[in-house]
Amino acid sequence: MKRKELENILANLEERTTKDYLDWVYDNWTARGEPLEFVKHKYLEQIYKDQSREIVYCKSAQCGATERMITEALWLPDQFKENALYLFPNTGDVSDLVQERIDEPINASSYLSYVSGRAKRIAGKQADKVGLKRMSKGFIYFRGSNKATQIISVSADALFIDELDRMNQDNVPFFNKRLKHSRRKWLRWASTPTIPGVGIDEKFQESDQHYCHVKCNACNTWQVLDFENNIDQEKLQLVCRECRKEIVPWEMEMKWIPANPDSEIRGYHITQLYSPMLDVKELVKESLKTDEFNKMQFYNQSLGLAYEPKGAKITDADIQACIREHIIPFKEQKEPVFMGVDVGRILHIVIRTKKKVIWIGEVKEFEELDLKMKEYNIRKVVFDALPETRKVQEFINRFKGRAYRIYYTGLKEPKKDEFFRRDGDKVNTDRTLSLDYSGNEIKEQEVELPKNINDYTDYKSQLGNLIRVIAEDKHGNKSATYVKSGPDHYRHAQNYAFIAKGIFEETTTPEAFVL
Repeated sequence: MKRKELENILANLEERTTKDYLDWVYDNWTARGEPLEFVKHKYLEQIYKDQSREIVYCKSAQCGATERMITEALWLPDQFKENALYLFPNTGDVSDLVQERIDEPINASSYLSYVSGRAKRIAGKQADKVGLKRMSKGFIYFRGSNKATQIISVSADALFIDELDRMNQDNVPFFNKRLKHSRRKWLRWASTPTIPGVGIDEKFQESDQHYCHVKCNACNTWQVLDFENNIDQEKLQLVCRECRKEIVPWEMEMKWIPANPDSEIRGYHITQLYSPMLDVKELVKESLKTDEFNKMQFYNQSLGLAYEPKGAKITDADIQACIREHIIPFKEQKEPVFMGVDVGRILHIVIRTKKKVIWIGEVKEFEELDLKMKEYNIRKVVFDALPETRKVQEFINRFKGRAYRIYYTGLKEPKKDEFFRRDGDKVNTDRTLSLDYSGNEIKEQEVELPKNINDYTDYKSQLGNLIRVIAEDKHGNKSATYVKSGPDHYRHAQNYAFIAKGIFEETTTPEAFVL
């Protein structure tokens, strides 16, 4: 095709009337070489028709939500002079998904190949890039969300967040700001959940919580499908919860009903149980695995449900088991005393001896910590190095040899029982490893908490707001990490105080313990 002919085609496309989103999908989109259909994927039809301003998709794996997100993200800049921003957890995810899930359908459609960046490049205009594509009227940006700089450089009219729970949660507050200057301000959140109250599960609880109801053709019972009530594990069938006859979801009357209709945010819970690709035998096999990693994968990936692994966090029972007879504030005169400080707008503090927690509280200014150093004769104190680097360094200069700044940078090849490394006043530790050590101290009742600990509600709740999970990357590599489910300042202060004790024991001979 000659350049002039292509330019005329593109010009005509830019002047055409707007096409309805679902019609656009029917006419132009294929998934793995096949057109999208809503006969057997009946549960997806309303989801495609719904273009509410903010939508949450809490989903199991392989249920069609990503395709829904991708197509709308491309449709918008194709039909309007507006831009879409599509976010992935990491930059490395962008290339794989764009090539597999986006470039292939574009190549298969003569229309999309004309209006995409390929046609523009041929016409001497916008180049086609992995992270940027030009549709007929606007742009779609694909970005990793692991670095804030990748997010804040783009303004958009619609924002698509794919796999929220795998993203750096510290960067989530930047997302909405990308829509600040748009009239449309569309938000789409999608993810398989991880733990309760975190990420997509938290978003879904805030939404109107649409669940898919189906009506049994045999007994007329309306029901929301779930594993416990609708899977016959002996016959390996999907069945009606009432009459126990085998059911086929797409052959049944179906409707989405909100459980929280007063919310202004639209939410959908989507599971494999409604999919024509459901493998009941494999689902039952997954449900029988008893280790916590595979149980979490079963609930998260197969059922689209949040799950908290057993023993994954400090519980109230763990805290109650550590209660002893002393009352705080407690002035210790016989043992060395250590302090941990979590640095933020407020400084959260835990003061302890080798065994006892003797003070818990907050101060606003670093200078107030000087008084605590004197009042409790603090031998070692550990701060997180960020974000107040200057203030921390000034404090360290005032208390040379007693104050340290810590970084969660990881440890390469740690030795047995090694959970931190010290270099002058700088300490490096692995976040997961050090939290494991300080958490086990509480779980094993090796630390003594005061009789009045129940008066310190923030401290108690924040100890339990870090939950240990096992994550698996796309290469199958597993690693442990702690996921934040709420404010966690005191959990880190507890960790830093534990490390301060370790530094003292590492650098001081037993004879020097005498005050």
